[in-house]
Amino acid sequence: MRARGLRLFVLGVLAVLASPATAQTSSANALREWGLLGWWSPRCDLQPSDRNLWYGFVAAPDGRAYLDRNFGNSPDNDRSEILSAEPQADGTLSLRINFAKFNDVRLNVYAKSDGRTRVMYNRGSKGDVSVENGVLRHNGRPTPWQHKCS
Repeated sequence: MRARGLRLFVLGVLAVLASPATAQTSSANALREWGLLGWWSPRCDLQPSDRNLWYGFVAAPDGRAYLDRNFGNSPDNDRSEILSAEPQADGTLSLRINFAKFNDVRLNVYAKSDGRTRVMYNRGSKGDVSVENGVLRHNGRPTPWQHKCS
């Protein structure tokens, strides 16, 4: 009896310790809950091109998520795995994206307003920051608002 009781106690403790890990939201679920799944572009009325990039946030059946970038009929089109997607207290969404093509994991922070979204912050794994406070560092312009196309 004591061995059985001890075994049940240990199983109970393990279940409690394991529950936070199983309760974690997958990247795909976080994107879905935040409303980011689908295709986004500054101009949905224009075809994808190097001047009108389309971003696709895609959920896989296994819970993983991907960022597809469509430059139109281009060899530059790519797919990168979203390693984590975490809603923040300020309403933004932080994504860690593995851009394997560039051997870089980047942190992108997205804001949303009126059904649109834009990048507010972008930092690479080597510490390089390309967007800060919604402004592109290379030209001082605000990041463009993206509209949901589908």
